[in-house]
Amino acid sequence: MTYDEEDMKRIQSSSSSSYCSTLWNNNIIIIMFCFLFMTLQQPKVIQSFTIHSTTAYLSKQGVELSLPSSTSLFVTQIDNNKNIETSIQNENENNSNDLKYWNIGPTFYNPNPTSPSSKLKSALSTNTHPIEDENELGKGVFLNIDWRKAWYTYPTTTSTKDETSTSAAGCDDDITIDDNTGYTEYTIDNIDGVVPNDLVGVLYRNGPGKFGVDGERVKHVLDADGLVLQITFPNNKNVEKDKEREFIFRSRFVQTKGLIEETNAKRFIYRGTFGTGPWSTLLSTPPKNGINADSWLDQQSIPCKVLSNAFNTNIKNTANTQIISFGGKLLALFEAGLPYELNPKTLETIGEFDMGGVLTKDKLPVKLGMEDAIPEQFMPSIIGGAAHTAHPNVCPDSGNLVGWHWSQIVVDKSLEVTFTEWSKEDFSPIAKSTFKVPNCELAPHDMALTKNCILLKVNALTMNQLPFLMGLKGPAASLEMDGQANVFVHVFPRPTAKEQFEPFVAEVPPCFSIHFSHAYEDEESGNIVSFFSGWPPSDSKDFLGAWGGFAPNFAVIPPTYYWKMVIDPRERKCVHLDVAPGSVNACAEHPLVHPNFTTTKAKYAYAVVSNLVGDASAPCGYAKLLVEDGDERKRKIGEINEDIDAYFFGTRFFAGEPLIVPKHEGDINNEEAAYLLGMIFDAVKDRAGVAIFDLERNLNEGPIATMWLKSSVPHGLHGCFAADQNGSSSVFC
Repeated sequence: MTYDEEDMKRIQSSSSSSYCSTLWNNNIIIIMFCFLFMTLQQPKVIQSFTIHSTTAYLSKQGVELSLPSSTSLFVTQIDNNKNIETSIQNENENNSNDLKYWNIGPTFYNPNPTSPSSKLKSALSTNTHPIEDENELGKGVFLNIDWRKAWYTYPTTTSTKDETSTSAAGCDDDITIDDNTGYTEYTIDNIDGVVPNDLVGVLYRNGPGKFGVDGERVKHVLDADGLVLQITFPNNKNVEKDKEREFIFRSRFVQTKGLIEETNAKRFIYRGTFGTGPWSTLLSTPPKNGINADSWLDQQSIPCKVLSNAFNTNIKNTANTQIISFGGKLLALFEAGLPYELNPKTLETIGEFDMGGVLTKDKLPVKLGMEDAIPEQFMPSIIGGAAHTAHPNVCPDSGNLVGWHWSQIVVDKSLEVTFTEWSKEDFSPIAKSTFKVPNCELAPHDMALTKNCILLKVNALTMNQLPFLMGLKGPAASLEMDGQANVFVHVFPRPTAKEQFEPFVAEVPPCFSIHFSHAYEDEESGNIVSFFSGWPPSDSKDFLGAWGGFAPNFAVIPPTYYWKMVIDPRERKCVHLDVAPGSVNACAEHPLVHPNFTTTKAKYAYAVVSNLVGDASAPCGYAKLLVEDGDERKRKIGEINEDIDAYFFGTRFFAGEPLIVPKHEGDINNEEAAYLLGMIFDAVKDRAGVAIFDLERNLNEGPIATMWLKSSVPHGLHGCFAADQNGSSSVFC
């Protein structure tokens, strides 16, 4: 199936430059790079002339090289290495004595860190929580030192240049956590409140957990290796009389091929999606600042980056994004590779999973687009594969898992997508269909599902391949976002839809989508209605780069709002896009609804919330949003929306993605007959926990129980809740 002529004209007209022109410029720049490095063998005078003239040309082409002022790259690099130990602070961040970060964290509208109040200073000095009431919270105030601590590696370590050892500050004395595998197992015995008996099943959570190798930290938090957690909630009927339920915690790193190889090599081998990569020792030896210190990759020189990473397109599959239980399998997902299968009981890694024979292993998700013109024997064997999304959905009606895999088409910068629906009984594919998405240089992160449609929203992103190919940037950092450009929503028929239709595209006003909560086909209007988290129009050009460094920097991250989008399928256009009712000024992410309402109209949506004043700041609570009938009155930035039902844990707490879990044997058609589960972090205790809210109560009444783990856990991403440890179908965000 193809798009009609009108759709193609609209999509093609959005391209700002021709493919041929870009290809010519890139070839010229590559030649100039080669010429530049040939001069390294020449006398200094020749080096000086060539380097300065070449970098001047590259600068005109948009490639900025911050080369040393010295005419000799080698001499400058050696001199820099002599001073590198004195120029980098060797931070021991397992205590709160580093005054450098004792400040109020920056936000998008208040980008400069400020001094904490006397109350917060006292709390820092005594390592306590300040006395706060709800009226003081929800305004986006957090402490830098605490936010950095939320991104320490697992297990928390004290790192020096020579050794790494497990720190007692990171976990209780009665447990041990294996540094290499992340394995630990224990009974959770520190519980505030009472865990309800109708919360039954298994909680899984995935996210970046191992932040480096041999004392060297990743450049970007999203390049860290996946850490999967498990907490079991046994059925009270199966517990022996006069005994209480035991809640067992387990954890393991996903033992991907890349993690194993880098652990054995004691260095980075693979390039990361967001900029992590090897360091060539031909020019220098990388400093080992420690996994809980700022990455040394920020000090890597331009020549070292090129020698280390040029033309290396081997991107590491960290399996760190999502975890789903379905069809007898437990899968750790990563959107630029194949899923990894885990043992649903022990969390031990089984290996890459081909999604029931749908995917091909050991091939890059790239196709030339000229397969008909090139004989098969001349086609590179490494290409022709596909990568699977990290965000499939489960249809509440059929129980099918609906997902998609993609391949980048080189010749015309398009994306080939294949949608597949799988059976929950044995993970066998039921139906699939393949389409082409024109002018799409990055696979969308998430999709929206209705009873008959699949929506992919393509953000305004363009790929500058040269910095990536030359090793100067990771693939994500080589993407440029146009926050003021219109975007496109592509609407496809589900593979199992009774009435198939030609896919179409609708142009949407500027915005940047991240995660969809739900979508439905409105019975009255016939329109397709969807809800998603995302950024408003902005001048930002950076794609998730601000989420890099040691921890996300909210000074350069636009506030994330919750949006309602309406598409008229007859006119093939967007007829409404605005902040969703009931959520004005809520900076909210990871939105979701009751799992039985993901393809129908829902009264409530839930999200992790940073503040209620419309700014971007660290997440520290949860919100319940009236998405259909809520207040739509506009508010100024800085004005708190007191009408939202929200709960904030406190200035020195952080919160992760929520999960909505229906009550065991409860009414599946009652949106409020469920629990909200969320991972939280207490920076004072240096411990993680699971907060449990009863959705039949207001959120602002607080959790009915909090289960405290025996260690800290890094701020994670996505999770799921399954009925058992046998790979049964799960609910997830």
